[in-house]
Amino acid sequence: MLQSTQHLAADTEKAAVYQLANGNHNANGDIGKVRSQPPGRNMLAKKFCNRRCILTASGLLLVTSGTFFILFFPTIFQDILHEELKLRPGSRGYDAWVSPPFPLAMDVYFFNWTNPEDITNHSTKPILEELGPYRFIEHPTKVDIEWHDTNATVSYRKKSLFYFDEEGSNGSLDDVISSINIVAVSAAKRSKYWGYLKQKGVSVGLNVYNQKINVVKTAGELLFDGYEDNMVLMGKQMFDASEVPFDRVGWFYTRNNSADLIGHYNVHTGVEDISMIGKMGEWNYKPRTDFFEGTCGMLNGSAGEFYPPGLSKDRPVELFTPDMCRSLPLDFEEEVTIHGMKAYKYTGDRRAVDNGTLYPETACFSAGEIVPSGVLNISSCRFGTPVFISFPHYYGADPFYLNQVEGLSPQKDKHQFYMSLEPTTAVPLDVAARLQLNIMIEPYEHVNLFADVPRVFLPVLWFEQHVLMPAELAGEIGQALTVPFIVRVCGIGMVVFGVVMLLWVPLERKFIRRRRVAGTIGIKDPAALNGVRSFTLTTEKGMLSASEKNGKATTATAIVLVDKLLDKPEKQPLSDKHQPVEPESAPLIDGRNATIVKS
Repeated sequence: MLQSTQHLAADTEKAAVYQLANGNHNANGDIGKVRSQPPGRNMLAKKFCNRRCILTASGLLLVTSGTFFILFFPTIFQDILHEELKLRPGSRGYDAWVSPPFPLAMDVYFFNWTNPEDITNHSTKPILEELGPYRFIEHPTKVDIEWHDTNATVSYRKKSLFYFDEEGSNGSLDDVISSINIVAVSAAKRSKYWGYLKQKGVSVGLNVYNQKINVVKTAGELLFDGYEDNMVLMGKQMFDASEVPFDRVGWFYTRNNSADLIGHYNVHTGVEDISMIGKMGEWNYKPRTDFFEGTCGMLNGSAGEFYPPGLSKDRPVELFTPDMCRSLPLDFEEEVTIHGMKAYKYTGDRRAVDNGTLYPETACFSAGEIVPSGVLNISSCRFGTPVFISFPHYYGADPFYLNQVEGLSPQKDKHQFYMSLEPTTAVPLDVAARLQLNIMIEPYEHVNLFADVPRVFLPVLWFEQHVLMPAELAGEIGQALTVPFIVRVCGIGMVVFGVVMLLWVPLERKFIRRRRVAGTIGIKDPAALNGVRSFTLTTEKGMLSASEKNGKATTATAIVLVDKLLDKPEKQPLSDKHQPVEPESAPLIDGRNATIVKS
């Protein structure tokens, strides 16, 4: 009976210590309700296994998924992006390619020649006055579209409607402007390598038709409307139609609402190879032009609407311009920010308008005219008319040209030719196409009108097409490009959380083991220790009372229980005032020393 009571007391105290070690006490340090027995081992093992399995499986899933997103999603996103960029019927960019969703503006600036009568006075320079801008709103569209699946190209023509924007202009189409007589210059240039008699015939013809070195016409006549010239009408009767294709004279005559002037295009769609998207395949049904020799006659670059994605700062972008019958290379200049997006800015520098003076590889663009760098000879592309293209106000050209005339002032922000492209998609965000048209005047000995003139490159006009992508469209592109970054961040987060879940069970087991050891070896909280002993005392007193009621309690049992309750790990000496009475020894009871306390 005594042994059973002792075992029961020992189990009760162990249960109390177990409860304390697992933190089951209230804010006051008191022991709460303690179960008489800890949970069964099978139940704990099952609960622990279920939680461990769930955490391990979830952690592995998160780590695997996060690693997949970090390593492979950029490639997946790139493939999706390339599929969206490819040009084909029904693609995302098809409608915008056929007809831009917003109108385009073209500004034209004229140079009014104020002293044409002094052209033979070599001590006086031509004095120019800039007029404009004369703004026109352009609504372009693609016509005669034909798809070629065999080589992944598409053929088409461009057709544009131009409307004069009076509010956006600084001037009227009725403004009177003095400009070079392009008919007289063309006729004289054509006779440059003719014999004496033919040159004299041209000289007589210019005199008969009352041709002068300059003409005075309205802005509208010089641009889209054109003006009649008797010498042109005569030339149409005398020469082949290919040599004199127009019945009126105007720089943009027949361009409005016409699909024939700038030719027939064939470009790559990128369906088979995304690096080929937008590149010229043929122009006017030929894989190269007939206006320049060698590599200068190649159709390099894009038609100006699509560029291969993944731009590089080391590689230039090239733009094919039908008005120049050649490609224009643009080199990387700097990174810029447009609508909050990073863009690569490519600009036309001295290499773009060189004719062999600075860069030997561009010598084939000179077309027989050796002149300083800064102008491009496109006379072969303009029916023999001595037309030279440069940047406005001779920006970036040799000072030779600027010193020939008065009234020009080149400025980078106003006259630079540039394109700003988003590097990942190569979508144009900001484009400023600026070119100046110049006429070369030179002496012809047997043509009286030009016998005494100096060799001068006379600016006639310059135009600008500045297109800035609307903020809404740029925002859509920007949001799409942030997807890889967001997925990458989410993938890193998934990996971190997955690792935490995998390590949670081992760390938790280690932490609980330490707490149990600390609770069983020595509890540092005195209040908690007193609580354990108080609970044990109460329990064992109850058992003792029950034994007395049954008449089975013995003096030895009481002595053992009292001694057990008062037993402490370390005996603290009492003060002299309260020295305890020396207890008397008793014989062993069931193999134990019983201590008898005197009342």
